[in-house]
Amino acid sequence: MIRIVLLFNLFFIALFCNANSFVVSTNQELQKVLNKVKAGDSIIWENGTYKNERILFYPSRNGTEKMPIMLCAETPGKVLFYGNSQLFLSGDYLKVEGFKFEGECTLLDGEPVISFSPESSNKYDLPNHCRVTNCAIINYSVTEESGKNNNYVAMGGTYNELDHCSFSGKLNKGPTVVVNYFENENYVKGSDQAPSTYHHIHHNYFGYRTYSSNGGEQIRVGVSGTSGTKGYNLIEYNYFEETKIEAEVISNKSCNNLYRFNTLVGNDGALVLRHGTDCIAYGNYILGNKNNKLSGGIRVVNPRQLVFNNYIENIEGADRSMKASIVVMSGFEGAGINEYYPADKAIVAYNTIVNPTGNAIKLSVGNVSKGKSLVAPKDVLFIGNLVINAPGNNEAPFKNYDDEATFKMTNNFINGSFNIQGFNPFSDKDLINENGIYSMSRTFDSALKIKIINRLKSFNVDIDEKDISIFKPEWILTKKSIGVSWLD
Repeated sequence: MIRIVLLFNLFFIALFCNANSFVVSTNQELQKVLNKVKAGDSIIWENGTYKNERILFYPSRNGTEKMPIMLCAETPGKVLFYGNSQLFLSGDYLKVEGFKFEGECTLLDGEPVISFSPESSNKYDLPNHCRVTNCAIINYSVTEESGKNNNYVAMGGTYNELDHCSFSGKLNKGPTVVVNYFENENYVKGSDQAPSTYHHIHHNYFGYRTYSSNGGEQIRVGVSGTSGTKGYNLIEYNYFEETKIEAEVISNKSCNNLYRFNTLVGNDGALVLRHGTDCIAYGNYILGNKNNKLSGGIRVVNPRQLVFNNYIENIEGADRSMKASIVVMSGFEGAGINEYYPADKAIVAYNTIVNPTGNAIKLSVGNVSKGKSLVAPKDVLFIGNLVINAPGNNEAPFKNYDDEATFKMTNNFINGSFNIQGFNPFSDKDLINENGIYSMSRTFDSALKIKIINRLKSFNVDIDEKDISIFKPEWILTKKSIGVSWLD
């Protein structure tokens, strides 16, 4: 009955929109249809369980902004793929909806589950303005012991969208979701010559995943070799929990990306601006886990990063040098493209840190495990931040690890009992607590306010003046508000 009703509705729509709908159940059937479809047409994949389906969604024509070409499940969540099943997109204005990948996975090294690019891609056939929505990839992973490296979703092309999807159970190396930049044959590593991608990743759920070493991020935007690229990617309203061992839940590795309104709960890592410059992180809620002593808040590397109005609570990994609620890092002398550059001219403003373990804010932290000479960050600004201490925490709210660093601290505040020795860049302030969120009256720095507003304009984002300094409880997501609509 569901299938009959669905198809009736599609044909009813087609009657008035001059669109067609087609029903398929194999990639072979899909390929026959792809030569027929046009803008506004829909392809329906029949309910069922399918093994080893390599779905090549490459229509011979493109969709349009108002009339995309759709490939969707007959019933969302009732079309299940496993084995070495994959889905590839190539074209403009395509939409994929309702599929589930789960169970036995036999994908080879380097094979993504869903790829915003054809199997063999170049800049002429990468997808643009395409969308994958309401899909899930659950426990569809090879083991870590296999040595294979792949992604659940690999995003190429430009202006693509990944939204309302659910991901969990990834066990092997490779980010869950990765943004890749196209390198032409003359590309210079680390330059800004790769095309910007302008992707939008939002309202997705990222659940349990683990990997015992570096390479187990949930989202990575770029790689070190393309870290000079201006991405203009927007990553917002995503929910992350139970990312184990990996130090970077989100790893930024390109320039000019915006991370806002994401919720991170009970992870072992942090939101890390690892490579690239001129990125923004604001309005994120990060809640640690007092049981494992591994969580971090926001870590800042490379110049001109802007971190403001984030709410960071119960971060307990501060006994590890590169973890704390906020860490602003030193770089390496003569650093290579895949190493560390000092976080010069970082701005850390109007953030709220609650119940930290150890130092709340660390400056000039270096990755000493590499054995290289460190270069301290210069011209760092800390303004309007609030630290509310945890009972029994005797560490100072702020610690600088290198006297060569240059920084300015103004109008930062503390509340609670601290063991402050020597330099104290904080003053006391009366607090407001509404709906469990601490805030206070803050005096704006007018020049900084203008700088924040102007930098957000490059993402076509307007911001109310109050949203610069007052964290809104509605920015904290619940699991029910994101991910697919059909999972229990």
